[in-house]
Amino acid sequence: MPFYRKRVWAGLYLLLIFFVAAALFYSFLQQNRLDTDLTSLLPDDGQNTQAQQMAKMRMNQRMNRDIVVLVGSKSPDKAVEAAQIIQQKWQDSHIFQSVTGKLEPDVAALQASMQRLSLAVVSEQSWRNIINQPEEAFARQAQTLVNPFAERSILPVDQDWLGLGNIIMHQASQDGPVYYNFQTGWLNIDDGDTTWVLLRARLPEKAGLINVPDGLLNVIHDTQASQDVQVLMAGGSIFAAENKATGEKESQYMSILGMGLTFLLLLLLFRSLRILYLLLPLAVGILFGLAATVMLFGHIHILTLVVGTSLMGVLLDFPLHWLASGVIQQQWNRWQALHIAAKAFLLSLIITLLGYAALLITPLPILQQTAIFSAAALISAFLFSLLCLPAFFSTTQAYIYPQALSAMLSFGKFIVRKRQFMVQKKWPVLLILLLIGGGLLRLNTQDDIRQWANLSPQWMAQAQKIGLLTQTMPSGQYFVLQADNDDELLLKSRTLGKSLQDLVIQKQLSGFQSLDQWVMPFSIQKQRQQDVSRLLSNTDNWRDLVNLGIDEHSIRDYLTGLQKLPLQTISQSLDNELGTAWQDLYLGKMSNGKVAAIVSLSGVSQVTALQKLADKNNGIYFVNNLQALNQLFTHTRNQAIALKIASYLVAIVLLAYAFGWRKGLLMLAVPVLSSLACLAVFAYAGWPLSLFAIFGLFLVTAIGMDYAIYVSVKQMAVAERLAGVLLAATTTMISFAILGFSATPAIASFGRSVALGVFFSMILALALLPGADNRGRCNESV
Repeated sequence: MPFYRKRVWAGLYLLLIFFVAAALFYSFLQQNRLDTDLTSLLPDDGQNTQAQQMAKMRMNQRMNRDIVVLVGSKSPDKAVEAAQIIQQKWQDSHIFQSVTGKLEPDVAALQASMQRLSLAVVSEQSWRNIINQPEEAFARQAQTLVNPFAERSILPVDQDWLGLGNIIMHQASQDGPVYYNFQTGWLNIDDGDTTWVLLRARLPEKAGLINVPDGLLNVIHDTQASQDVQVLMAGGSIFAAENKATGEKESQYMSILGMGLTFLLLLLLFRSLRILYLLLPLAVGILFGLAATVMLFGHIHILTLVVGTSLMGVLLDFPLHWLASGVIQQQWNRWQALHIAAKAFLLSLIITLLGYAALLITPLPILQQTAIFSAAALISAFLFSLLCLPAFFSTTQAYIYPQALSAMLSFGKFIVRKRQFMVQKKWPVLLILLLIGGGLLRLNTQDDIRQWANLSPQWMAQAQKIGLLTQTMPSGQYFVLQADNDDELLLKSRTLGKSLQDLVIQKQLSGFQSLDQWVMPFSIQKQRQQDVSRLLSNTDNWRDLVNLGIDEHSIRDYLTGLQKLPLQTISQSLDNELGTAWQDLYLGKMSNGKVAAIVSLSGVSQVTALQKLADKNNGIYFVNNLQALNQLFTHTRNQAIALKIASYLVAIVLLAYAFGWRKGLLMLAVPVLSSLACLAVFAYAGWPLSLFAIFGLFLVTAIGMDYAIYVSVKQMAVAERLAGVLLAATTTMISFAILGFSATPAIASFGRSVALGVFFSMILALALLPGADNRGRCNESV
């Protein structure tokens, strides 16, 4: 007696199902295991230095945890009022770690920082103007004393006779369009007759793209809907929240629609509610797929879940092959039919699993996740169908409408006749091969991270407008610098900055941000101490102040204190509110003893010139994430194609062992020609061949092999084989064709490739059938 007929195995398997379900439920209670971050689908680049890895993490955090909000109105008071309401609502939501709007700086702390940094952070051009024309610098301060409308620093005049305070404030704001409004305490941007008020919100440390707070999207939508002013928002977490909501919605409606259509079809054909028992292996497969993915990866990505739930048609293949014999045979023996179907399906399952195992070699976690999910789902659904499903079909067998059976047989006979016609005439085969070849020549291979998700045009437009208003358009390109010490790092940054400034002038770059724009090297700070000493030696420099009655000792004391200021390291210059804009750029000391920093870029229009500035031997690395990812996708796609060819070689060995070389080659032709025909359709339809489409063809190979093996089982009548393939193919095409309408380009590409591949596999597999009479009896002469 086969093991699957012993009840003890069914009982043990049911216990395992209960244990896995309980463990998965507990795991989701402990932590949200659903991942929406696109970057988590990408591999870690082990070749990157520690500095590059830290820089990538820092830049991602900078772009993904922060949300920038601009509130605009022609009435400044109205804009401020609306911004105050938004700030309060967002703070009350408890979603954000901080919401920064109206600034109430610690004046005493700012004054202390300005005095401490007076020599260290004043720009080179500003300092040169002061030293070359010191009389004008002192004269400006003299005018400040007598002119009530003059621009004033937060430093008292008698503590800032050179006017360094205003220079530092301008540098801290980076001299961009964003300025601090002293009257309202808000950051403003003037754009024609519109005043924009700036807010910044930061999500908690553990939040961001991977763990998007549940209520974030509702807060975002409510904010835009409830305001009578213009509100612009930008942040990676907004895209992630929308993708999460879209993915969950798609997963739900596609699962419901696919399952509904599949079982509606089966109910119409079998005319019995008993067919709904096929939901059980489906549920078990998805349960084990989820559990295996979460156990191995710690989470499951929303794209993996969407693709995984589309496996419904594939998970039903084995039970449908088994039940198909019952709709044909007058006296159906469930165990005999199960034994015959299991032998055929087991060989197909082994070949399928080998294909999925090959995907584990690829570096992309998305392919690894989907391979694990699919393999676990197929194995568990097969075992449930083998051990437990026969108990639900113990007394009666399923029957199908006579008209449906007649239509199936007619369709099978039609396919066989066309096969014979094509073999005899030859030219139709040649024409089809020419069409496939022409399509392959026109095929457009394209892999881009931007194809992975559906980025909302609304949020893209808002992000672009914010970039234009703030004159900061972050890009995926930046430099990482390494040096032996802070001074060398700043000098290296200055040298690179000069080359970058040339590119800005040439309009190949809109701007950049580097540490040397904020703090000077020790060598320059020491030189400035000497410059102050020379100022002290010439009393004519501050004649205008003395003429106003200013005590000369006060001026000398100020300059002497300035001269004695301690040299400031990079860390010391950033440890205050004034250096906030540059804090993320300094990476600190690495494990190799070197220090590192980032030079961020914005508005990159020409990458080639930037690449030429990189010098790895000198510790200057250019990072182009988008280009690197697209190159990785191309490499992975080529690797996947090579693995697919290797899987064909393994398959032909197994098929030749089971059926002989001639029959094995004919059976292998089913998935091979199906895949090629699918690629040709992609070319003629103008759809780019992405990595996800290639992955879909892996599944097509498995399904096509399954159908080819099934139609070759001589222990079954032709009608049984025909019904099994048609039922399995129809249910599979339903679920994957629905995916083809997904708003996510990667998912849509995957769904189209599988649906088309299954269709061609069905046609080619049925072409291998011998002829049959109207009752489905085999006629080998046909």
